[in-house]
Amino acid sequence: MKKFLLLILCLAISGLTFSQNEKGRKTLEEVEVSPPEFIGVQNATLYFNSDKTIGASLLSEYVKNRVEYPAADIEAFREGKEIVRFTVQPDGSLTNFKVVNSVSASIDGEVINALKSTDGMWKPGYNNENIVPMDKEFSMVFKLMETNDLMTKATVQFKRGNKLLLIKERPKRALQHFDQGLVYVPDSKPLLFLRGLTRYQLGDDEGACRDWNRIKSLGGIEADGWVENYCEMPGYAEMMEIINE
Repeated sequence: MKKFLLLILCLAISGLTFSQNEKGRKTLEEVEVSPPEFIGVQNATLYFNSDKTIGASLLSEYVKNRVEYPAADIEAFREGKEIVRFTVQPDGSLTNFKVVNSVSASIDGEVINALKSTDGMWKPGYNNENIVPMDKEFSMVFKLMETNDLMTKATVQFKRGNKLLLIKERPKRALQHFDQGLVYVPDSKPLLFLRGLTRYQLGDDEGACRDWNRIKSLGGIEADGWVENYCEMPGYAEMMEIINE
């Protein structure tokens, strides 16, 4: 149990936070990687081998001006952080759209349609000066003015789910609260960890590993060490044995 409480403390230090990752050029083990960049003009790839210069546009502003908050979602008070992943091809076209975090089906459609309209407006990603297909994530918060902030809502769901899972031992109901909390704050490491634990208990090994691998992809001290070994365990009982040490 001490080890479990230590991990929860580490996760809490990281906080129930969310942000849009806009990383620049970086070097990893002497491999120079440059992620795709939204330029905002058609046939953007043609400009990089010419004398013309253009400034990059802000993708969030472009999408914001082309997305409407669906009336049905406003009436139902549906809020959260929409995350969509897609691949930027070497010619600047976009493929492989996948919803990573969904607020609603109608909001999924709004955001994906707006992103599809940027097809051809991208500078592709580079790996050691070689143009390669590269994934990109885009996120947008949908929030109604008169409601509580998303962090507060996520914290409420975290506390309810935590009580149902660890005290009342009702994982199916706990899962509903963790799911809703992650709609509000999808990169919350505490919520991802506990939802993974709940899924593991319910026999959804694949879903559990997706949550824990998401924690690893987000980085931080809690992404190292024993969290990464969970996906190799044969069952929930073995996991609980380690947690209760």
